[in-house]
Amino acid sequence: MFRKSMRLAAVMALPAAVTLGGVPAWSQSLGLVPEPTGNLSVLNQFCIDRFNSGQQPRTPFESRRDNAARDPVTFELLMNPDGTPQGAATVTELTTASGQSVFPENPDFPNGDSFTPNPSNLLPTVYENATTCRGNEIPHTLPSTPENPYNLHDDPAIRPIDKTSPTDDLDWIMDQMEALAEPFVTCRTFQDYRFCYEYPRRVDTGMIRRYSRLALDIIEGNPLKRRFSEREYEGFPLLHYLGGLKTKAVDPETKSVTVTQLWYDTHIESDVAYIDPSVVNDEEWTIKYVVKILNRGHEDFAPYAMFFDDPNELDLTDVGGPDLTQGGTVVPRIPHIGMDQTFFPMEEGLEYTLNMKMPPARFWNLSYHWGWRVHPPRVQVTENVLAPLGVDEDGNPRPRNFAELAVFGENPLASEEAKLNAIGMIGDTAPAKRMWLMFREMAQLGTNNDPFASRREFLGLNGSTVRAQMELIRQAFYDWQNRRKLPTGYEMAEDADMTVLFLNNTIYGQLKDHDGDAEVRMKPGVWDKRGDTVNVQLLNGDYFPHAYVLVDFGGLRGWENTFHNTLPVGGAGPLFTFGRNYFWIHIAGLGPIPVPPAERPESASPTPISQLGWEPSSRTAGHSLVWGGMQQEMSDYVNTDGIGEHDVIVNFTYEPSRRLRLYQFDALHHDVAVWSVH
Repeated sequence: MFRKSMRLAAVMALPAAVTLGGVPAWSQSLGLVPEPTGNLSVLNQFCIDRFNSGQQPRTPFESRRDNAARDPVTFELLMNPDGTPQGAATVTELTTASGQSVFPENPDFPNGDSFTPNPSNLLPTVYENATTCRGNEIPHTLPSTPENPYNLHDDPAIRPIDKTSPTDDLDWIMDQMEALAEPFVTCRTFQDYRFCYEYPRRVDTGMIRRYSRLALDIIEGNPLKRRFSEREYEGFPLLHYLGGLKTKAVDPETKSVTVTQLWYDTHIESDVAYIDPSVVNDEEWTIKYVVKILNRGHEDFAPYAMFFDDPNELDLTDVGGPDLTQGGTVVPRIPHIGMDQTFFPMEEGLEYTLNMKMPPARFWNLSYHWGWRVHPPRVQVTENVLAPLGVDEDGNPRPRNFAELAVFGENPLASEEAKLNAIGMIGDTAPAKRMWLMFREMAQLGTNNDPFASRREFLGLNGSTVRAQMELIRQAFYDWQNRRKLPTGYEMAEDADMTVLFLNNTIYGQLKDHDGDAEVRMKPGVWDKRGDTVNVQLLNGDYFPHAYVLVDFGGLRGWENTFHNTLPVGGAGPLFTFGRNYFWIHIAGLGPIPVPPAERPESASPTPISQLGWEPSSRTAGHSLVWGGMQQEMSDYVNTDGIGEHDVIVNFTYEPSRRLRLYQFDALHHDVAVWSVH
């Protein structure tokens, strides 16, 4: 919730101030969790027993119960005029795998054995490609062998680059603006006593405008000028509004697609968030990565690809099983395996180009690109645009980039109006948006649009006023740099184990009792054994819906460790690598959990291009849709400060993976909207 303190000044300085907060709703008794809506464990009989495929068992989907909207203070049900409960759920309670687990509980480790030297969910390493349900080999699914540690890519081509990052240049700009506003100091000596006086300096409005516009170009991702021209980061904005332009198709001749990424500070930014692999659905292909490591970006390159079982093999009627293709009308996308495709050390000031081998695209869901040294939040995701994001009102699958296009438009750079409309969808409390708003104000000083012309303190443009504004910009700058804690104005609910905040089309988060600086690790006693419960507070400060998904990477179904030791050459493997694991989606049975948008202040940014209206899907989630559509109705509940809120209670039925406990992301706007916990 919002703490009414000195921090209020930072947010109140915005042209459209909002406050944040709310009261948690964990204390409500939610009752029994109902039976699951889908059960893929039936495949075990056919894939494992009938075909001897060597696959890991699958479990049922989660079971879950949704609670009606409640008053944030009294917890009483909010009622419609006709006496029915208002809206939809503000609390969701779920039990993973509907209470089932693949591995039996170890009686020798009653407190959980995931953190012992040989946890039960660590599988024997098999140096072979993974197989389909019917036992057929899936190409390029063995990332590393003792003979060839980098089994899936060629030797990178490496060249030196300018490693200056947006952080460096914004910091320099603010230094110059602060220097312009430094007060004059005059000292006099009288009878051996020295007296010094400080008084405000008159500021050059032209220089303030010039520096502010340079900062805006960086934040918006515009072409850069003057000393910033030809920066490697040009065109990669701090504001995440360009999703409509981040779809590329695989070239039909080369069977390849190029993905360019920037790694710096806590950021991985990419020019591609969606790939159309239509031409290689049944062919092997490559992703050509061009990875630029800027200041403070030293990392191990570890793209983690998630693959489905072969949809062409899942009409099982020939062996007395179900037809998961429903007569060939749907493409079944069944969770199968995930793996780090490599674990290659990368150094600052270098660009690495390598080609990653991929199996036929019908297997491919997405590729995470994450940094184990700063994780979270150093992560970015590129998805298969053909893997649908729910269905439309006629039951037709929507492409995975549907939500990005609906919110931000197909081309946010088509005009200045289109750009402002797209940026206007981002919540005004987002640190990058706060910087943008305040630099825009200062870029108009002394012009006909001067927002401060009527304010007495700005008539003289004295340095003390400019310095006060720069302090607020600095605060937003520091908030932007650290997504491991909530930004200025936000606080966790008292009963939450963690808070996940959707803001700037990404995620900020905070763990209870965590300092916000160290690696995000749960403290002992918070989910270290099966049966434990984790309370997650979801907040949405943007002006469009987000949707929460929780995925397991090997705790439930197991994981292998296939990588070699890169410690001697500056890497971290095999301490943190995933190798190969068997993922499961914990929020699949009823689809992602929608989190309503924040209320838009009257004086907020321009009118949005379009509002996303999510209705429950007419089709069951089952196995045909990746994230299960949007079965759960979205509440219009916002807390007392106008921020969209939904709370999730997760009951875990297995010990966590030693590598990663909770992987949380936005199903509608994935890209950089990920917040994971170790």
